[in-house]
Parts: sequence; C-alpha cells; structure tokens
Amino acid sequence: MRHPHRSLLARHGGALGLALAFGFGTSTAAVAQRAEARASFDSAWSAVSRSYWDTTLVQGRWRAAHDSIRATLPGDASPEAVRRAIRALIAVPGQSHFVLIPETLSPMAGAARPVREPGTSGLEVRTIGDGVVAWRVAPRGPAARAGIRPGDRVLAVGELVVDSAARALLASARDSVTAHRLLAAAVMVQLQGGVGDTVAVRVQPARGRPRVRMLRHGPIEGQVTRYGNLPPMAVHAEATPVRLGHGRTATLLRFNGWFPVLGPRLDSLLFAHRDAAGLVIDLRGNGGGVVGMIAGFSGHFLDTVTSLGELRSRGSTIRFSSNPRTVRPSGARVPVYQGPIAILVDEFTASTSEFFASGMQALGRARVFGSRSSGQALPAAMGRLPSGDVLLHVIADHEDAKGRRVEGVGITPDEPVALTYRDLQAGRDAPFDAARRWLARGAP
Repeated sequence: MRHPHRSLLARHGGALGLALAFGFGTSTAAVAQRAEARASFDSAWSAVSRSYWDTTLVQGRWRAAHDSIRATLPGDASPEAVRRAIRALIAVPGQSHFVLIPETLSPMAGAARPVREPGTSGLEVRTIGDGVVAWRVAPRGPAARAGIRPGDRVLAVGELVVDSAARALLASARDSVTAHRLLAAAVMVQLQGGVGDTVAVRVQPARGRPRVRMLRHGPIEGQVTRYGNLPPMAVHAEATPVRLGHGRTATLLRFNGWFPVLGPRLDSLLFAHRDAAGLVIDLRGNGGGVVGMIAGFSGHFLDTVTSLGELRSRGSTIRFSSNPRTVRPSGARVPVYQGPIAILVDEFTASTSEFFASGMQALGRARVFGSRSSGQALPAAMGRLPSGDVLLHVIADHEDAKGRRVEGVGITPDEPVALTYRDLQAGRDAPFDAARRWLARGAP
C-alpha cells in the first residue's frame, strides 16, 4: 500500500510541492490542541511581522488583514480552522515561499515515530499543453521496467485523473503557466512512495491503446542528506562528456540541489573539467537549497569578485558576490574556467538555482536555454508553531545583477525551447540539443 503522507516528505523541499499538501493534514479536536492551534496563529503573525523585509506592508495592509482574520477566529476554533486562517494570513503578500506544513506532514514529527525508507518510481513528468508527459525515465528503474518511455502521455496516477485535475487547476490558478506547473507537481507527488510501495500509472504510448502500469518503488540512488527542517533527501552531482565535433568535448554538469554535502563533489568536478570546450549546467528540476553556495560555485567561472545580485532583508542588504576559485585543494594555482557556459532551466528551476542562473545571465557569462523558470526566488526561514505545524516564511527580497526581480516572473531563457511529444518519443532532449549546438558553433 502507498502512504501518501509519508511519500510527500520524500520530495526535496521546493515550496511548490509542500503547498500541494495543505489540505491533507488532520488532528484531533482535543481542548489542548485547540489552544495550541490558536496560539499558532499568533506565533505565525509574530514570525512574519518581525522578519518580513517590507515593513510598509507589514504595518499597513498586512496588519489590517491580520486584525480582521484574528477578530473572526472563534476562541474554540479547531486546528484545521486555524490552519485556514494562517493560510489566509500568509497569502496576503501574494508571493512564493509562504507555506504552512501541517504537523502530520512535518518532517519535525519524524523524530517521534519511525519513518519508512523513501523510494523512487524512476519517473519524472512535465506538462505539454494541458497534458502530462513522461519526461525522464531512469534507466533500469521501476518505470522503465514497467515499460514506460519518455513521451508517453500520463493519463492518471493512482486516483488522480490528469484531465480532471487540469480542468480544476486551470479554473482556479492565477494563470495557465501556474496551473500547468501545479499539475505536473501534483502528479509527481502521487508518484512518490516508500521502498516496496506500488502505484498504478495509466499511460498512452505513442502507439497502441492506453495501458495501466504498476510501478513498485525501489531505493533512491545518491547520497542521503538532511537540511534544516526538511526531510531526508537523496542528492547527487555528476558530470558527463558532450561531443561537439572536430575533436572538441564539452561537459554536462547536473545536480539536484544546493546542499553543503555536495560542495566538495561540485568543486572536484569543476576543477577536473577546467579544459572543457564548453559547459552545460543543467538546473532543470533543481528547486534550490543553500543560497550561500553561489559564491564558491560561481567563483569557478568569474576571476574577480563580481556581484550576482542582492538580497534585501529588514535593515540590511546582502550582496552575493563570486569568490574566485583559483587554487586547487592540493594548493596548485589554476585559472578559473573561461569557456562558454550554457544553463538549462525549466518550470521547476527555483530559488537558489534562479539566483545563480539569473545572475550569470545578467553578467553575460552564460546563455540560458529551456522554458521560463518558476519565479519562486525568495529566501525563507522555517519555524515550528505551538501546534507542531511548520511555517515557511519569506525574510528577504531578491534582485539580480541588473536589478531585475525573478520572484513571480521567472527567468526568460535567451533561447526558449519547448518540450514536444515528438522530441521526447524520439529520444531527443531539445533544450540540451540547442545548448550543444550553440557550443558547437563556437558560442560567442
């Protein structure tokens, strides 16, 4: 049997995926819990009002909204009613990274009870139009063994029917781009599970009738780490050669999160590939992590201390500057990488990945390929409320090196490249192919 609550904890921490879980938390109606829930509303307001960067909003429209919501919250409000009130409160700024994670889904609760080993279906999906498509299928993974191929249309996962979900999201989301991103995220949530769990996936292959495939989740490959209040997650970084022709070889670097445990691995790979004819950094699906890692990472490509943007918090401004990496761990000096850089982004590129990509694009140091990024680019803090729920809340604003805001807008690629069923079914990765062609031409 699948365990949807636990499986949600296996996602790597993007605010988008956690937001989808809001409606599923439940708790008893005990008196003590009601008191804790009401105190949680006050704690939530205290957290955001003390830390949110825009004091004009806090002291004006947001405080008025708080007072109105608080006045209508009965003294015996149930925990779920208080959750609804908190969600209404944190919706006022209309920004990403404001998330309430119910205690039943909170990774903080994991210490109090055994947590099953998270597994993987070996399948990642994306949207094309109003439909969902198999995007990446891990070789020899559960989805591949079940016969799913890139380009197959995903019609249903478990009890989620894609067409019905698409109609509901298109009717309620603020725009079609947001609706499509939420649709893909909803399907990926349903694909999660623990090792040994099974999930039914109904797909439409390129040829033939729709079929139901049973996926039995296997172990996740990669190094397992933990960051802050997020659940354990598997992280990985790898570099592979890319042939450009005429004896020239570029490097494809792919990693799934900005986490300190990957720092030494990323440094090692970047030092090892200093002589590559080009570099493709694949940030598709990379939802962010520790923003401070940008300084050292970008220092592999910039030979002077250079600003990639800034964060404005209450009372201070933090400028993110590159830290040139010109000395190997052995002590030998080496120049920074000076070749051309292509960055791949999509609708699930978020947060720290957007900081880095937008900064490199603004400096003219990299060319961006793919589809518009998620526009979820605000730094946030996490804290536990008296009820046990966890509040994720924004603490700063972000602008790139040209003063552009990414939040709510996303990164516009220099070369937009859309996914198509035909490309995926033919085994083509169109955004990557466009980046490779650019590098092969000499990448001005």
